Amino acid sequence: MTYAAVQTRNLEEFSEVLLRCNHLYHPSNDSIALRNAVESRRQIEIFDYSGSADAFTRAFGMRNSLKCLQALTSLEATVHKYRRVCDLGCGSGAFSLAFAYLAGNPELELRGLDLSEHQLSLARELMAAAGLPGDFQFEQRNLPAQIGYLPDLTISSYWFCENERVLADPFLFDLMAGREMLIVDYETIIDRIATCLPNGFRILARRSAHVDIPSALTDFVAQKRASVHSIHIGRTAA
Repeated sequence: MTYAAVQTRNLEEFSEVLLRCNHLYHPSNDSIALRNAVESRRQIEIFDYSGSADAFTRAFGMRNSLKCLQALTSLEATVHKYRRVCDLGCGSGAFSLAFAYLAGNPELELRGLDLSEHQLSLARELMAAAGLPGDFQFEQRNLPAQIGYLPDLTISSYWFCENERVLADPFLFDLMAGREMLIVDYETIIDRIATCLPNGFRILARRSAHVDIPSALTDFVAQKRASVHSIHIGRTAA
């Protein structure tokens, strides 16, 4: 099967997972207003998740999860090898959902960390509705902070754009990273990560791509295509 065919199959099957969670993603007046405001500004956004967690999830959750799935396709051949995974700044679980779907691993131990308890409650509800295999725990943490263990993989979507100081501090960056890290973010942030990568880390892959939104999801996502920028890094051997 060609890469394009595999990608199409993944999107179609993942769409079914997302639709199982449509009660969390169905547009509301608040989410439509938020999405329109963000798209009119066309700039890096910092959100008040404590006050707009539900609207943010409905406005951008499905799109972000599709972007994360696109970024993860580069790991598809090896995604099953990552057993201990940490979703850094997990929000309502967009990256966690995409990873759990692609891994399909009952032995997966995925831990999501975020400051917003409201976002975390949405993440717990999302993963319960999706019904994917694995052990999922979501914990309130004031990041950046010591994770407490070294994950096989740290995943993160749009956390570094709100915590750019971590990119300039090798100590903090080291705290957040697992043995490997896959980051989805704005292109300017991916550029900065590539430029500022501390000693002890190396770039394994860097990708820019587009994801075509499946027709079954366009009412939720409100666009037909989205751009995705990601970087996969790893620790160098000691």
